[in-house]
Amino acid sequence: MPMNLDTDSLKSPEKAGIEEKFHLILLAGRLLLQNSAATGRVHQAVYQLADVFGWPVRLFVDYKVLTLTAQVENRFISRFSRSVPAMNINMAVITRVYQVINAIKKEKITPKEAVEELEKIDAGLPHYHPWLLILMLGITSGSLAKLFGADWLTFFIVGIATALGVVLRQQLGKRKLNPFLISFLAAFVGGCIGGVAVRLGWGSTPELCLIVPSLMLIPGVHLINAVLDLLENHITIGIARLGLSCVTLSSIAFGLLLAASATETLISASSKSVRLPLAEDMFFAGLVAMGFALVFNVPQKILAACVLCGMLGHGMREICLNLDLGIVWGNLIASTLVGLMTVYFSRRYQAPSAAIAFGAVVGMIPGVFIFRSISGLTQILALGTETELSLLINTVVAASKAVLMTLAIPVGLAIPRLLFFKFELK
Repeated sequence: MPMNLDTDSLKSPEKAGIEEKFHLILLAGRLLLQNSAATGRVHQAVYQLADVFGWPVRLFVDYKVLTLTAQVENRFISRFSRSVPAMNINMAVITRVYQVINAIKKEKITPKEAVEELEKIDAGLPHYHPWLLILMLGITSGSLAKLFGADWLTFFIVGIATALGVVLRQQLGKRKLNPFLISFLAAFVGGCIGGVAVRLGWGSTPELCLIVPSLMLIPGVHLINAVLDLLENHITIGIARLGLSCVTLSSIAFGLLLAASATETLISASSKSVRLPLAEDMFFAGLVAMGFALVFNVPQKILAACVLCGMLGHGMREICLNLDLGIVWGNLIASTLVGLMTVYFSRRYQAPSAAIAFGAVVGMIPGVFIFRSISGLTQILALGTETELSLLINTVVAASKAVLMTLAIPVGLAIPRLLFFKFELK
């Protein structure tokens, strides 16, 4: 049977209905993609909407656009979405889109009403107040420093440096500057403040003053999504997200290294392992999870679940370290626990697991090891053949930990779903 490739031969009402359904499916998919849903979630959502309309479809997800081909009766019709302006992180948007999809599947709303709701979501959802974010990110950064063994003076220095960096990022973002330049400048400013503290010898852990403010800039969600996409064989978009993460990390690293050079300080390639009592570790991990959840605009009703997952996940990693399993296995086991918990909470609250999991685990991204390995590499390049063996070994160890710890997080999150569960969006 010959197949028509478009809708030109259809009557106007029928054509309008098909175009409305295409718009609905592609709008939902684009909103998920541009707000940092994993590509597998985008495919699942699109296929489920298409099933509601009885359409066999094929979806191609690019970094900037979605292309959908559907078989409508005896026709193959293709449409593509509006271009994705930027990769944001907004879990409130992802949660609302899932709610709309579930409402369509349960026939609680019509496709026209769904389009209207999605367009409202696309126009923008409320975020947490900017000053609340500044305060919480300062506390989050200080708490992250405490997890590395910082004293209270370092806690306050890191918090202030991070808060000033957040203000800078907000102001530069309003001026539509290149996001990589914003990351570079924010890392430089935070590093300079920390570098001054190092020079003045404030606190017993001055080096953390230099490093930790830049940890808040690390694109942890994009790194996790990149690995998840590669695991699920979405190679093109996975490589694109990985490239975005690497360029962002490079911008942060160069800003931090420039700050270290300007303040005549040095980031060591080696680090000492500091362990907190389990209860204290979980307390500060909860504050870290809370801060990242607010930044990711996680809905209020699931904030507590996000914090609980962050506390128990980090606590599990600490238990693994106490059992001498190593930090890489600790990250994997902790992330698997978080993955199991988020499947439960996502079904209980009818929310996507990413909205709960990302805030809980992003604090375990090994940013300190990333920056130490880059600093070690620059020292090796400067010293050349005069490089000491200890510096070379410490750099390789830091880089290896950074890679393996980063890989362990998305793998751990994926294990419960890959082994026991289907996608939570049903």
